[in-house]
Amino acid sequence: MALSRNDLLRVSGTMLMILWTSACVSPRAQQAKLAPSPILKQSSVKYRKEYLLVPGDQIEVVVRGVPTASRLLAIRPDGMITLPLVDEVKAAGLSLPELREDLTNRFKQRLKDPEVNVIGTQLRQPMIYVVGDVGNAMSVPLRNVATVAEALTIAGGLRRTGATRDVAVIRLDHDGSVQAIFVSDSKDGQLGPLMQMRSFPLEADDIIFVPENGRSQVVRALDDFVSRPLNAVQGVFGLYVNFRLIQAIAQ
Repeated sequence: MALSRNDLLRVSGTMLMILWTSACVSPRAQQAKLAPSPILKQSSVKYRKEYLLVPGDQIEVVVRGVPTASRLLAIRPDGMITLPLVDEVKAAGLSLPELREDLTNRFKQRLKDPEVNVIGTQLRQPMIYVVGDVGNAMSVPLRNVATVAEALTIAGGLRRTGATRDVAVIRLDHDGSVQAIFVSDSKDGQLGPLMQMRSFPLEADDIIFVPENGRSQVVRALDDFVSRPLNAVQGVFGLYVNFRLIQAIAQ
């Protein structure tokens, strides 16, 4: 999507400010900015991630005892794969277990008690997702960005109505909790948010959310993401996110 002259000037100005602050702030002050950002919301329910296949992924389909039906192949741009005995099968948008189950049912129509396995041999690289009030909501390879500032720059920067102080990262923590983490402390002053965006490290599958201005709206939106992440990730972000959240079974 082409940016207007005003958008380009705004993005350029933002990046110049980030570069200027990095040069002017002392090393001690920069180190202080690396302190953990406040967690606004955290889910009480635990979840786990399940990878969803996308076009370009390479998989190996192994039918035990039937080597002529086994294949090493790539998912086509239309999301389909072609296999002997079952022909065209939709693979994109499914998890590896879901595709294995689908193929097993299809092979059952031609083979007796087929034992099918699906192995991901070369899957899509880890991604970062930028959504909300930005120039272009998109997914970005994690290897191309290290911080929130870099990801926002690639996504066209914040729109004029974007809430710079309320940028948040939605993240599935190691213990299975969905967290909404403010990138900036509201007490950081005028340059604080820019410095925090420049120093906030990203992890695989982080969702950077830029809300519109309005504190009450921000809190409500992040509360929805944490309280109802299944709807948020699979619904609002469904066009960009290539993983599925599954509610963990309580022990």
